[in-house]
Amino acid sequence: MRKIKFLPVLFTAVAAVFCLSACFGVPVKKPDEIAKVFEQYDDTSKWNFAINVTVNDGTDTFTEYYEYMKENISQTVTTDDGTFTDYFSFGNTAYYYYDKGDGTYEKYDENSEAFEEAYSYTNIVDLTQLKYYKFTKTEEAYAADLPDSAGDEIIGSYEGRTWTNLILYVSDGKISKLIGKLDDGYTLQFEFCKYGVINFRLPDTETPTEPTGIMEKQNYNPDTFDRENLQDKMLKNDGAIGLPSTGNIDALVIPVQFKYDTITQSQLNKLNIAFNGTSEQTGWESVKTYYQKASYGKLNLSFDIQSVYQAKNTASYYEQYKQTVTEGGETFEITGEKLILKEALAYYEPLIDLNKYDTNGDGAIDAVYLIYSAPVDYDYAEFYWAYVAWYYGQEQYDGLDAYFYLFAGFDFMDEDVDKLDGMKINASTYIHETGHLLGLDDYYDYDKKAGSNEGLGGADMMDYTVGDQNVYSKIMLGWLEPTIVTSTSTLTLSSSQKASAILIPLNFDNSYFCEYLLIDLYTADGINAMHSSVDNTVLYDGAAYGVRIYHVASSIKNPYGDNYGSFTDNNNSVSKIPLIKLVEADGEKKFASSGGYASRTDLWTTGSMLSKAFPSYTRHDGKLLNFDVAMSAVSSTGAVITVTFK
Repeated sequence: MRKIKFLPVLFTAVAAVFCLSACFGVPVKKPDEIAKVFEQYDDTSKWNFAINVTVNDGTDTFTEYYEYMKENISQTVTTDDGTFTDYFSFGNTAYYYYDKGDGTYEKYDENSEAFEEAYSYTNIVDLTQLKYYKFTKTEEAYAADLPDSAGDEIIGSYEGRTWTNLILYVSDGKISKLIGKLDDGYTLQFEFCKYGVINFRLPDTETPTEPTGIMEKQNYNPDTFDRENLQDKMLKNDGAIGLPSTGNIDALVIPVQFKYDTITQSQLNKLNIAFNGTSEQTGWESVKTYYQKASYGKLNLSFDIQSVYQAKNTASYYEQYKQTVTEGGETFEITGEKLILKEALAYYEPLIDLNKYDTNGDGAIDAVYLIYSAPVDYDYAEFYWAYVAWYYGQEQYDGLDAYFYLFAGFDFMDEDVDKLDGMKINASTYIHETGHLLGLDDYYDYDKKAGSNEGLGGADMMDYTVGDQNVYSKIMLGWLEPTIVTSTSTLTLSSSQKASAILIPLNFDNSYFCEYLLIDLYTADGINAMHSSVDNTVLYDGAAYGVRIYHVASSIKNPYGDNYGSFTDNNNSVSKIPLIKLVEADGEKKFASSGGYASRTDLWTTGSMLSKAFPSYTRHDGKLLNFDVAMSAVSSTGAVITVTFK
């Protein structure tokens, strides 16, 4: 096999920035002239240029040539064996076409070692990351104020090496050259050329997968149907759950003030509104009002905001803290936020009755919200970020285990408030993380190089932190019972915000934990109104309504069976089969039309049919569907759906 003598890149961040547990925030302000330059590279769907790359290791110099066409890239190199052109993508679907040198190509599976090795020899740049770093103008160029961080994100990180310089040259309003220098003298120079003229076609090496027959008739028995939801299954498996998904629930919120920090009364008032306030007070929803509406009144949360807990140490102390402990034969790591949890619960134990926060009597505190005073770390999004985790220590507080906890900052309340018309206090991060306390997965893709690369295109609270929870989540939390269809039927749907959905079994085991299609009517009102009204929204480009079809595969044969940690066998990050994906009405896959985000063409409208968009749609085992779905009439007030079995 031919080898290319370039420095191996351990990691290159090449995908556009997605909103994970919380949005990444407002880009660093820069001089107007360079900001306008960076804006041209923020949308990968508009990329069209070439780059000559020169690598100098202090002794030898190597060159290679890249062409960027949207999310697709060609790499041309010359070795002793000849000239080779490989093709790959850094979009929602990562792939690599390897030039075998005989006029044919081999497509590497993105989960294979061959893919990882081939990809490691590329020297590509992620220009979407430019806006997150400050560049100071010099006489002839712009220099990154934080070259190591910027270099890692824009070019890639190298083990044991630090970027000491990152210099950007601009000509005629476009980037003409980018030079990065590592601390051991290695230099990479990227010279930009051929703006607007790149056009190539990816090699077609795949043989279309032939369907393996037609799916068999599915059996649904309402008398024996297993109606248990996600929390029912988790409770049986784990012995405890986090926040119960139905009922009147009291939740514990602890403001955490670090040494030398100050939490003001004004911040506490805002925090109370973010959790307990009305829609009018927040300008959208508080955590309380959001879940009242999303659950159709089945979940009523009340948040007890405690007096400020004065942490024993500084914010940096907890950020750096790590300790490995062994209890009951189990070894686990105590990180800083877990130490805060232990300290805070020990402090409050003699002051309040923690049994109030074990609503379902499973012996564990339902959830602890730790809201910290330190600034949210938007640059690295590691420790001082927003996330939910579990504590496995054996110590108890008022006879209860500490289990689920949420860690997030005060800063999230102010995030994007100026971008959302009418928003006063933004509770969306706390709302998203509460979804994890209820047991829901993230539906975005953590790892573009693994798994199915399918999903919801951002259009969900557990994806891009926007809008309502989807109907699959609502079924899993016991808020909605869909109409299950196994014979030819015509049904009328109201909006999913009014508890209406259709389930069509695909590979059915008479429960919610198998493979099926879910159909609902999306409307851009209610909970969806705020995020559907902003420019460039991932909520279907602001479409007012449309039918959604979800493909779900939610088996639980092996709970927590992979390193992602999902209770279900599948997830939207690392499993080859996605947990939930949107079946796109435009016949596309993986949201190609909008650079990875859901658009209005993904919604099904009057007259559209599943068979027209996907003539050979199959289950995950390759068997063709034995039915068709037609949207007879779709409006903002209802949708008439006809399911016809063959």
